[in-house]
Amino acid sequence: MRSARGWIALLVIAVACVAARLLVARSLDGTLQLGWQADAAAWRLGAVTSGAAAGAALALSGLLLQSMLRNPLASPFVLGLSGGAQAAMTLAALLAWKAGAQVSPAASVVVGCAGSMVALLLCIAFGRSRERGLDPVSLVLAGVVVAAMLGAVATLCEWMLPPSERAAVHAWGLGRVPEAPSTALLVALLLVLGVAAVGAWSGGRALDAMQLSDDEARAVGVPLAGMRWSIVLGASALAAAATALCGPLAFVGLVAPHAARGLLGGAHRQTVPATLLVGAALLVLADATRAIIPVEGGRLPVGVVCALAGGPAFLMLLRRGAVGAWRA
Repeated sequence: MRSARGWIALLVIAVACVAARLLVARSLDGTLQLGWQADAAAWRLGAVTSGAAAGAALALSGLLLQSMLRNPLASPFVLGLSGGAQAAMTLAALLAWKAGAQVSPAASVVVGCAGSMVALLLCIAFGRSRERGLDPVSLVLAGVVVAAMLGAVATLCEWMLPPSERAAVHAWGLGRVPEAPSTALLVALLLVLGVAAVGAWSGGRALDAMQLSDDEARAVGVPLAGMRWSIVLGASALAAAATALCGPLAFVGLVAPHAARGLLGGAHRQTVPATLLVGAALLVLADATRAIIPVEGGRLPVGVVCALAGGPAFLMLLRRGAVGAWRA
């Protein structure tokens, strides 16, 4: 009964978020546009597709990290995966400019994946102690430091670019949901998301067992080493592909898994598809909210909306027992 109510609630929320983005927009001159407009349908559908794909990817990345590390605070942004992808892609853009070349969409995803993996491995290395293994507090602190350092690297590379190149990189770094996404980037994101989602759902029982101690997980036949490396690669690729398309976005990968668990419980066969749906709805809603808020000289970056709304939303989830549901 709880599962049915949870799925009905998720579907209603997702449909409402998509409807809000399709019916609300802001023109280039700053005029708020309400209602369906046929001449702008392609742009709005492009934004919905981009936001849904990136939001689902970030949410699944957060779910995999939380499950692997047994840490309810783990997410691609907190642990520096998004920052690692941003730093690697910005460095690649700088080197390409110096060489008089351009970074292809496929290369940007590969470079971003490498940056995300480096960030995650650094967090694990500095968040581990010989006596206690991975310590949740140390892991989060390591993630904060790694993310800050990688953010500084991205900023340095950005400011070494000429002004003509810097503007686009700066706008991407603040977060955006493109209305006319690069076909190559969108296809790459959807491919990574599809493979990771199928793998996470089919391995749902193994992910459930990973919430036990290492000895208990091995006792029920879970190949921990292989699972962990698969999760590291999958979470990094998801964060990199989403970052390549929409820039570094905070809190989507942190809030979405908690919301899904709060509605449907902790079994991954239920949580994986629910997390995908929540993540997609959250980013589409953030993009609709961005369109409503008026700003001078352009459009509000969607990354600002994610950061401002994500923090209170996560605190509310904590207040309502989402972490208790995760532990259960």
